[in-house]
Amino acid sequence: MPTDPIARFIIGTGRCGSTILSKMLDVHPHVAVLSEFLVALDAVRKFGERPVSGTELAEICDCGLRSTGEFKKIVGHLKTPEITFDLEHPPTGVHPKNYREGVYPELILLPLANLFDDPTVAFDELVSFASEQPTRLLSEQLRTLFEWATRRAGKTVWIERSGGTLAQLPELLELFPNARFLHLHRDPFDVARSMKQHNHMRLFALQHYGLTTKDGLSWADLDETDLNDDGPMSARLQSLFDLDVPLEIFLRDWNEMVLRGFASVKRLEVEQYSEVSFEDLQADPKSVLRHIVEFFDLPGDDAWMKEAVGLLTPGKAGRATPSPQEAETLRTYCHPALVLLDREISRPSAGNQFSRDDA
Repeated sequence: MPTDPIARFIIGTGRCGSTILSKMLDVHPHVAVLSEFLVALDAVRKFGERPVSGTELAEICDCGLRSTGEFKKIVGHLKTPEITFDLEHPPTGVHPKNYREGVYPELILLPLANLFDDPTVAFDELVSFASEQPTRLLSEQLRTLFEWATRRAGKTVWIERSGGTLAQLPELLELFPNARFLHLHRDPFDVARSMKQHNHMRLFALQHYGLTTKDGLSWADLDETDLNDDGPMSARLQSLFDLDVPLEIFLRDWNEMVLRGFASVKRLEVEQYSEVSFEDLQADPKSVLRHIVEFFDLPGDDAWMKEAVGLLTPGKAGRATPSPQEAETLRTYCHPALVLLDREISRPSAGNQFSRDDA
């Protein structure tokens, strides 16, 4: 089954709604959405155009801790919504200790579990397929992997969607200079609040910025007795899970990701780049989906859209209203990116009306 030659990517800042958009587009009978495929690969060697052998390609796929790092040791404690692999009831004989560095490959946890009922089998097949490839440029090797997964899913078109890839647009452009990039963006206040509720992102922030608990405990103080899924969460890890990461950290990160991505947007031709907002996707999903179909030049009719729209839960990811102090924090940390996106800062109110947010 031939695959389409166009390279298609959904880019965003993380917690922008791209997970639900991926699920919606994956309903399309011809489209395989490769959710978090790039995230699942070796964090360093997945970028940088160069000749790559089949052996190295297999290592990029089967990379142990070199994708999301030590967080893979506590994936059972993280319980992030993107992980659809059944960690509590894996297939018979499947255990993290059977894999490199004693952790489940990210490819199994994320993209392959979303695409296939047998992600562990698919992983073994993918690594074997990768190892057999002749030496090619990395961009060609990655496209070969994407096409392999697309064919195995019985589809003809792939769209790669990984959280936070707006900031990696320079690296993506080096590999795929003619690709089409759909930028999904969302109100930064909602993004930051969602990040605060997301275990992986909260722990990454406290690790990256060296935050400590009131008792002086930091991520660097944890050892193998804390970083494992063998039993209940340790008291030290629990204290870090419970740490309240300041909202401004996520707002600053959002602004920096947008600025880094937009520095490369100006290099794109008009037909290569488009923006949609998560708010518009919620308000008028059919119109947004039709726009995406046109921009990505997806095949077939729109009969699939009714099922896709049904995946949206009204009010599940509603907008929050910042307090006056929070609105001022938004202006302080996010003004440059808001200008680039032609977004206004949400008007403050005396009391916040928070709604549940799982997008």
